[in-house]
Amino acid sequence: MFILSFILMLSMGIHAQGSLEKGIIADSKGLNDLAVGYYREAVDTNAEARLRLGMLLQHQEHFSEAAKWLTKADSSALAMTHLAECQAELHDWPAAKRAAEKAIEIADSHENALRASAMATLALVYCIDENYTNALSWAHKAQKEDPKSARAINVVGIIQFYKGNDNEATQTFRKAIQTDPKNIDAYFNLGTMYCYRNHYDLAITTLKKGLKVERNSIKLIYCLGWAYLLKGEKNNAIECLETVIRYDSTYINAYNRLGDIYFNQADYNQALALYRTASRIDPKQSESHRLMGRTYAELGEFGKAIRCYQHAVEINKKDAETYCRIAELYAKQKKSKQEQNNYKRAAKLGHKKAQKWCTQHGIAY
Repeated sequence: MFILSFILMLSMGIHAQGSLEKGIIADSKGLNDLAVGYYREAVDTNAEARLRLGMLLQHQEHFSEAAKWLTKADSSALAMTHLAECQAELHDWPAAKRAAEKAIEIADSHENALRASAMATLALVYCIDENYTNALSWAHKAQKEDPKSARAINVVGIIQFYKGNDNEATQTFRKAIQTDPKNIDAYFNLGTMYCYRNHYDLAITTLKKGLKVERNSIKLIYCLGWAYLLKGEKNNAIECLETVIRYDSTYINAYNRLGDIYFNQADYNQALALYRTASRIDPKQSESHRLMGRTYAELGEFGKAIRCYQHAVEINKKDAETYCRIAELYAKQKKSKQEQNNYKRAAKLGHKKAQKWCTQHGIAY
């Protein structure tokens, strides 16, 4: 019996190795879907297959599944570096920080590109936490480690954008593109910045350039759809967002933006259906609950709106604007105590309108 089990395990290992080798060949030829299939055949018994599958899924922007396989791969610096990048894309900042710190700790001194990428991820974590001193320190360490690291340059641009230095951010993102013309993150970051600053034509032009480099990039197609939506080109926006969902049926932001389109058309039932889909995919993200609250409020269903808004602030307790919206709905219901409590919460978080309301009503916050 032992001999039979050993032979079975051996045959499985040989099959897995063969699938891994076929996957590597397909991967090298850019046959991504074929490579994914071969790697999947080998993941049960081969750690390298799990690592390569995770990295390829990351390239395809399937970050959640990529993170799963990278976690199961090994504890190498390569795995930890890519895991940190995926977790940053998923906005799991504590996990991204742990993986990046681990990668920096275990990477060999000559693995400059890995160390630089991990340092850049750590810089991004500090940036999101608004600790710009540490963020810039780690970003500069990353650039010193590998001056050709487009990821490190990108993160410097993100920090400058968060600090409100648009000119510096623009120049930095362009430098990242010059350093690595295939780095789609630089196109995405530049396009996103233009969207936030209401430069929609510049955003669309930039994102289309990025799509010439990687035509199936989910994040670039999504951002292009968002830019079209902000510009008022509804049909182009719908086409982009529906394409995103075809590529990745779990892409929450696409459902939310499509919901916004139907909300603006006063098709509230369709908007609610899309927001609900997003909330089912990830119940821990607050935006879809907030958007459902807005829709119910528009329908005059204040009780449902308040419940959705409250769910949103349970997830994101720093959402001052939503506390204000809850307060406004309680005011319409003439529930002054609940109105006051929510304005106070918003005021404590720095919301100007809420602070003005509390001052006018003689309420300390």
